[in-house]
Amino acid sequence: MRSTGFVAGLAFMLSLSACATLNETECESVNWSDLGRSDGAAGRSPSYVQRHREACAKYSLPVDERAWRAGWEDGIRRYCTPENGLSAGRDGRSYANSCPSEVAPGFESAYRVGKRVHDAQSEYDRLKRELEQLYDDLEDAAKGEDRRKVRNRISLKESDLFLAEGRVRDAERLYDRYLYEEAAGRY
Repeated sequence: MRSTGFVAGLAFMLSLSACATLNETECESVNWSDLGRSDGAAGRSPSYVQRHREACAKYSLPVDERAWRAGWEDGIRRYCTPENGLSAGRDGRSYANSCPSEVAPGFESAYRVGKRVHDAQSEYDRLKRELEQLYDDLEDAAKGEDRRKVRNRISLKESDLFLAEGRVRDAERLYDRYLYEEAAGRY
């Protein structure tokens, strides 16, 4: 039951920090350590406390930066795992270079592997949409010369799509190899 309360509290704190500003009541009552922990667990940089400082300054209320920083340091270590780096990269989330130097290499290596999959898949999806649009253009093209131009563009786009599909497969193989080697303790 205790962990359920912690998770609910953490979710609440994440919702507070997602807005980047706190209202007056929140500035008065927030547990700065918990807020720092949730900011860290979300991968936010240590400078993120500045947003809270600016929000609370509107109400002439102080920020307990020492408590926030202690919480942030705990939260950022929870965030900066290779597993989370892989997930963040694959989901296309940005990385604020916020991981401490002793854990950054593992997170960043995994992040790059995941990001490679995301970028390759995004490129493939974009090219596929463009190809679908060209097929629509072909249906709309009335004259022979217009149809020939569209067919040429379709042919080029199909080649691009084929190459992009290969990049997706390569990125996914690297991703799978990373998972295998991570499980074997090689990374």
